[in-house]
Amino acid sequence: MSYGLSPRAFRRKGLRALRRMSDRQHAIFCAVRFDDASYAELSERHGISVGEIEAELTAALIILSRTLREPEPWWRPLWPW
Repeated sequence: MSYGLSPRAFRRKGLRALRRMSDRQHAIFCAVRFDDASYAELSERHGISVGEIEAELTAALIILSRTLREPEPWWRPLWPW
C-alpha cells in the first residue's frame, strides 16, 4: 500500500494526512491501526456509538487515501529535504 512512493515520500504524505484529520479521527485511526483497539473499546473511550467510530475511521482512511494520491508540488525535487 505504498502507492508507488518512496518510503520518504510515503512518510511525508502520511504525516500530512494525520495533520489533516480531526483530533478524534486521528485518535481513532491510531488506536485501531497501532494499538489494536476494538470498536467497542473506542466507543466507550470516546463516548460515542460503534457506528460513529466506524464513520470516523472511514473518514480518516479517506483523508489518508486522498493525501497519498495527491501529486507532489513542482518544487519538491528542488527542496533539499
